[in-house]
Formats: sequence, structure tokens, C-alpha cells
Amino acid sequence: MRTRRLVALMVSLIILGSCLPIIAQQSKRYPTENELQQLMNRFRNFVASPSPGNRDFYIRDRRNETETQKLQAFVRAWLPVNPDVAPFLGQWTALEETQNIYPSTLKGKVCIIETFIPTENDRGISFVQGTISGKSIKTTNFASLIQQGNYLGVAFINTSNNQPGIYEYAWPKPLVDPAKLMSSLPPADRNRLLQQFKEAGCSDTLPKR
Repeated sequence: MRTRRLVALMVSLIILGSCLPIIAQQSKRYPTENELQQLMNRFRNFVASPSPGNRDFYIRDRRNETETQKLQAFVRAWLPVNPDVAPFLGQWTALEETQNIYPSTLKGKVCIIETFIPTENDRGISFVQGTISGKSIKTTNFASLIQQGNYLGVAFINTSNNQPGIYEYAWPKPLVDPAKLMSSLPPADRNRLLQQFKEAGCSDTLPKR
């Protein structure tokens, strides 16, 4: 039984590894409305019944009460300032990746710091901006973010075959200092991205009253 579990885990990691470059790379286009609708249906089915291989990770809330209350207070504080993006805010987690969605003082705008498994040519950090589009967020790297309850879906176009796909995150935690997330970057790169973060009006703190 233990051997079977180990084999299943290895297969899951292999599949995950094959998906990462697709998600991390910049797509050439956004999903079309029809593609996005199909992905949203797939996402809703996932939320209703997470895939068997990763079920325990996605259905278990590992946040403590302090984390949950802190994020809820943060979202409530930003709701009057930027109501459409408020449900998306927080640090969303997948198996080895995070989507860190920060509010902006500009309505309908967010900053997103993505973390993923580093590679030889990539430090595992990317910074993009997003804009509300209907009930989703369109990012500057051609992804569409959709949210339902404690789940976040990142819809994208597979750069190798031009087919739509979606990657799921769950259980948002409080945001952390963006400089901390970017600590592995060279100082010049980190400072450049933090300047972009600032210029976009984004913040990890409560809004000024």
C-alpha cells in the first residue's frame, strides 16, 4: 500500500512539473469567451469535487483562525475602495505555487506576484498586473483569473498547442510584504519590480482613510 502511494505521488509530481512551464510562460493570447466559459465550467466541477489525486490538499483548510480573521479584515477594509477585486485578494496556494493578489487604489486594478518552482533560467518569481473584466481578472501575461469561494482558477492558453487550460489554487492566506516574496531576486530586479508595484498604487496594508 505504501509503495502504491509513493508511485501515485511521483506521478502527480511529474504531471505537475510538466504543467509548470506552461503556466509560468507568457501566453500569446487570452482565452476566448467560449474557452473561458468551458474553463469556468471545469473549474466549478473542480470546486464541487476536487480531483482524487490532490483531494486532501484542496479540501482541507490548513489556515489557523488568526490567518483567516486577518485576511477577512483586510478584504473588508478594501471592499469600499476597490469592491470588484476584494474577493480575489490574498495569497492563494497550489501544490508548489502561489498567486499573491494585492489591491490597488485604482478601481478594478490589482498587482499579482506569482511564485513557482525555480528553474535553471528562472528564479521562480514573476510580477504582473491585472484588471477586472466582468467577473474575472485579466492579467498582463494573458491569463484570466476566476474565483469561487475559497478557490481561485488561473485560465491560460497552453503555449505549446494553443489549447486552453486552468490551474487551481485554494484557501487564501493574508498577504505578506512584496519585498519578502522577491527576496531571492537580484537587488536591481527586486527594486525595479517594487517600483512598478508602487506606481500601480498597490499595497499589502490597510487602505488610508
